[in-house]
Amino acid sequence: MLNLYRRHTPRCPQRAKGSEWTKCACPLWCDGELDGKRVRRSLKTRDWQRALRKMAALESPDAPRFKPVVEATRSFLEHCAFLESSTRRKYRNVMRQFEAHCDRAGIAEVEAVTLEHLDGFRAQRNLSPTTATKELQTLRQFLGFCLERRWVRENIAKRLKAPSNVRPSAVEPYTPEEMARIIAACDAVGRGSYERLRARAMILLLRHTGLRISDVATLRRDCVRDGQILLHTQKTGGTVYLPIPAELEAALAALPPPRGAGADPRFFFWNAVTSRRAVVGIAERSLAAVFKRSGVTGAHAHRFRHTLATDILARGGTEQDAADTLAISPQVVRRHYAKWSVARQQRITTLMRGLQSGTFLVQTEKTAVIH
Repeated sequence: MLNLYRRHTPRCPQRAKGSEWTKCACPLWCDGELDGKRVRRSLKTRDWQRALRKMAALESPDAPRFKPVVEATRSFLEHCAFLESSTRRKYRNVMRQFEAHCDRAGIAEVEAVTLEHLDGFRAQRNLSPTTATKELQTLRQFLGFCLERRWVRENIAKRLKAPSNVRPSAVEPYTPEEMARIIAACDAVGRGSYERLRARAMILLLRHTGLRISDVATLRRDCVRDGQILLHTQKTGGTVYLPIPAELEAALAALPPPRGAGADPRFFFWNAVTSRRAVVGIAERSLAAVFKRSGVTGAHAHRFRHTLATDILARGGTEQDAADTLAISPQVVRRHYAKWSVARQQRITTLMRGLQSGTFLVQTEKTAVIH
């Protein structure tokens, strides 16, 4: 039950008579309890009848429930606890920035967030178009989460426009010569054979399986047997089931146990004592040293996925074949990798030459008729 009262301004001559005095033009507020929680908020009006209608709407069973911004963001992050750690870290960063913006704007409840507030939040972030698009997707997910729980009336983030003409960064596959330089660089990094054997095994895993660096760093030994690799990726949960060449199998067999893992380690590169994030960071630094030593411009771990997908498409494999290999969707393959398919480009070239040849013949026939 909510009660209506006027919150007198400092200049109101009736201020001394208390909140029960209503015969003035001070702002109207409501105070009471809804769903077992104390509610006190401004109705943003000075008109008594309009305030009564607003208060009745708040007491309606279909009205949004009051939820502080901090509690809403915490519930959203708990809801996303099953996601991969890097994804959760990105969500936490966006929610932390959003909470700080709401605090500066004096917004206590998530229902009070408006389009203007979201516009101001996005303007102050100063992000690249690609990152801004990702952040907008996170805001839409968050407000959609709130809408399902009746904490807001509408997912207003859906009315925001994403940056237009966002093009993914052009990533070219490695050439055979670049691959040879990267593999050779593995024998020149680190202080001894331990680091060099690990670097070589990681590079060959990336080259022949297209795994992400997080899956390589935490690869279990029981995932590789009888010349096959079988695992579920951490990011999407997709299944990777591939044969591996003898070169890679030998590199994995030659690996020393991870330091601190004991005599019977479960993982190839991880001792299972440090955190997953730590072992991925170690793998990234090891690969960065290899790429620097190789001298290959723009070298990074994710380019191996492009290289493998390109090889599959160039040898006549379908987009579904590349998608199954990388544990992604055919749509992602089409968007990022199809342009590097030699067979696809040859089909387009043949088609266009046929069209151009046909157009020339028609023009020649028309010219002959005119003459």
